[in-house]
Amino acid sequence: MDYAYISVEEAVVKILERSGPCSLDDLVAQLPDRNWSKVFATVDAMSRDGRLSLRRIANAGYQISLLSPKPVYAEMHP
Repeated sequence: MDYAYISVEEAVVKILERSGPCSLDDLVAQLPDRNWSKVFATVDAMSRDGRLSLRRIANAGYQISLLSPKPVYAEMHP
């Protein structure tokens, strides 16, 4: 799939939706038009604001996965 015409953020989400959790190197490999530092910065920002999860895998780096959005519950009025 060609991700050249969408933002890195959108591309990361689409890749993770399609393939599930993966490593940073796997993400970068699927985004050949983007440099490693831009993908890393995007993943870092998305993990800090709660959209992605970074999980340390023993001796293999980090696994990146999407976090499901928290449900918004309507206020109940008595």
